[in-house]
Amino acid sequence: MSTVLQVSDLSTHFHTQDGVVKAVEHVSYEVAKGEVIALVGESGCGKTVSALSIVRLIQEPPGRIVSGQVIFNGTDLLKLSRQAVRKVRGSEIAMIFQEPMTSLNPVLTIRRQMTEALEIHRGMKRQEALDEAIRLLERVGITQAERRIKDYPHNFSGGMRQRVMMAMAISCQPQVIIADEPTTAVDVTIQAQLLEMLHNITKDLDTAVILITHNLGIVARYARRVYVMYAGRIVEHGLAQAVYHDPRHPYTEGLLCSVPRLDEPRCVRLVPIEGQPPDLIAPPLGCQFHPRCSQAQDQCREGTLELVEVAPGHYSSCRMARKE
Repeated sequence: MSTVLQVSDLSTHFHTQDGVVKAVEHVSYEVAKGEVIALVGESGCGKTVSALSIVRLIQEPPGRIVSGQVIFNGTDLLKLSRQAVRKVRGSEIAMIFQEPMTSLNPVLTIRRQMTEALEIHRGMKRQEALDEAIRLLERVGITQAERRIKDYPHNFSGGMRQRVMMAMAISCQPQVIIADEPTTAVDVTIQAQLLEMLHNITKDLDTAVILITHNLGIVARYARRVYVMYAGRIVEHGLAQAVYHDPRHPYTEGLLCSVPRLDEPRCVRLVPIEGQPPDLIAPPLGCQFHPRCSQAQDQCREGTLELVEVAPGHYSSCRMARKE
């Protein structure tokens, strides 16, 4: 598969009164055409910031992309002008945000918010854009789309608003869709419907997807490769099946052990990850997970740990978890 997007050594910092928050540090990953990859980790680990950095949506100040490359079809997006990036954003790389109520403009109708992108990026006339917007709403499962397109966001439920966001994301037939916790605001039944719908649509369009989530059940079903993030860094990555069946980092093991499983007896208790995520202004030396790790040794508190291939296509930054 040909690589459509490659993120290399990306670092994004936020300058605050208390110091520099190193939200993303030396993150690298890639996604091939039509591939689904997942960025997983607990809240605050840098998943969303890394995705926002790709499309240059980091607010400056206080945020700043301090290093790295984001190569999209041979072009480094970080070196483009703001005007040039706007042409890529939405048309070739689309994003589904975590909370649709705050992402949709409350004072504009769904019609205006959907047709604007079609007119700007695809050069459609007003009526042509309206017809296409109605077709897209029908495709994502909104009934009576011709009438509902005239409504405002507050007239829709959370699940319906998320469907609108998905319709907007696919409207320009992008090559990459970044889905940032796309089903957080809905219940599990609607969650399954939305994910299956997104999977089928992107498969039909041959669109690559970067799925940002903390729900490992979603990852197991839809993602081909998994990147596990902790404290702004990727600590493990590989094929989803390999990461699930043979995790090589204690943090990944902790995430898996804290998820309920249907094949376990009901009396089996979940094992949480003890402690709190580190302070990203003054992170611990060595492996940043060592204060919370039951396998930590003295060597884990020293030096810089790099990702090392521990099995074919499977990488980990943990010394103790590497199996020779």
